[in-house]
Amino acid sequence: MGVCCSKPPQLEEQQREALPDHDPQHPQSGKLPARADSVTSSKNSPIRVKAGVTERAPSFKGSPIKTSSPVKGNNAAKRTAKIAPSPESESTDEIASVQSEQFTAATSPSAVKVAVAVRPMLEFESLKGATDCLKLKPPHLVTLPPLRGATEEYRFEYDRVYDMVSTSGDDALFGELVAPLVSRVLQGFNATVLAYGQTGSGKTYSMGSTADPQQMNSRSKPYGVIPRALVTLFEGLQQLQPDYEVASKVTFVEIYQDDIRDLLRAPAEAAGGFQPQARMVMGSTEMLPKEKGINIRENSDGTFLDGVKEMPVRSAMDAMSLLQRGNSIRVVGAHNMNERSSRSHVIYTIQLNMRRRNLPRNTGRPTSGPAFLRSKLHLIDLAGSERQKDTGATGQSFSEGIQINKGLLALGNVIAALTEGKGRKHVPYRDSKLTRILQDSLGGNSETLMVACVTPSSLSQEHTLSTLRYASRARSIKNQLRRNDQVSPAEEIAFLKAALIDRDAVIAQLQKENALLKRSAA
Repeated sequence: MGVCCSKPPQLEEQQREALPDHDPQHPQSGKLPARADSVTSSKNSPIRVKAGVTERAPSFKGSPIKTSSPVKGNNAAKRTAKIAPSPESESTDEIASVQSEQFTAATSPSAVKVAVAVRPMLEFESLKGATDCLKLKPPHLVTLPPLRGATEEYRFEYDRVYDMVSTSGDDALFGELVAPLVSRVLQGFNATVLAYGQTGSGKTYSMGSTADPQQMNSRSKPYGVIPRALVTLFEGLQQLQPDYEVASKVTFVEIYQDDIRDLLRAPAEAAGGFQPQARMVMGSTEMLPKEKGINIRENSDGTFLDGVKEMPVRSAMDAMSLLQRGNSIRVVGAHNMNERSSRSHVIYTIQLNMRRRNLPRNTGRPTSGPAFLRSKLHLIDLAGSERQKDTGATGQSFSEGIQINKGLLALGNVIAALTEGKGRKHVPYRDSKLTRILQDSLGGNSETLMVACVTPSSLSQEHTLSTLRYASRARSIKNQLRRNDQVSPAEEIAFLKAALIDRDAVIAQLQKENALLKRSAA
């Protein structure tokens, strides 16, 4: 795809200014705000840098990272030692402990955690003469060589760093950081996992956003955050079933050109709520709907989408099938950096409502615990930041890149405002729909993990530096986490009605299967 020579200069300037590393709060690489829960540096291990920033990691309760022989290929051996997968039992133990855990009222600060995921070098990068410029020092450190006349390397410290050259990186990421979040969701807390990074850095792959639902039927573990989170979540719900009635539902939306599109609603269901809009999808012109009627609202529980379709799910397979269904109409396109580039931010959410059963006292099961719990798990795949000189985008794709970068810039401004500390007067959540939806996840009632995806390619070193700075700022955000265990009479009635509808649907499905069996046996 060639570069358009007649590109209006004002559009080029607008796109350059919309890049996420253009941060009015941090125009240079100087020091970032200190992380609220960071561990004080010891006298024996000071870290001093002039170019870039290094932050100390907080104390972390999780599986230790073991190292083995260096990874071979793609210069990975120079980058890091191989990370061994966490034992499977460690993540399942998190879920198994949910029922026995003492439920207590909880409102506490929770710092945003950040993991860095480094994808392998790609063939086209090697053919262009790229070298491996990233060095990982597990479990916390990332270093980059100097840029633009700097004399010292850039050093960053995060909650965890992973080399995704093999499945061991995926195992460690999930077992150490994601599985504990799933456990908290089962206890009535909100959680968010969002992937951020430049276009082509492996966000969609790391999240497993395009995974095949048939993975759920295979004996091997599914790959990616979303499939593994769904499997673990429904395993945990199965353990809670004796004590709690559970209703679970999914929503799936994309933010395209700052418009919200429902990926689970067919055009025919919108009852006039759609207007045709010509779009380029993977090189072919299609008529994609522009949806109206979805509004971002707030209540005592936080932000929610009014008018979005909520689909009940009873298993990980149900949830994955809806993910696949939504992905089939997600807006994607091709450019020089990625042949299947996401042109929108997507937010996949599973919501849980759990009501304690009235158990007879002679069952021997514990009868303490909240009468009602609800929670939501946001799984977010952000579109990648872009520079036109790298992507070669023109026309519609170029306009999309501007909108993507604007949304990410708005997100960066929110992060900058949240890290100013007690002196901040205004957080610009309303500057974009993306930041409105993420209001709970950043600074609100959620336990949040950002997965910063980067490439080791020297061709993308500036992009990588921008991503690492962005992620470092996010680590300074403190959310106010609380368990969602309060319910009004009206909400409880609504839950019981939904449970009856769900039960009727199960009965109808069983009757249908029974009739089919009778016909086949006749």
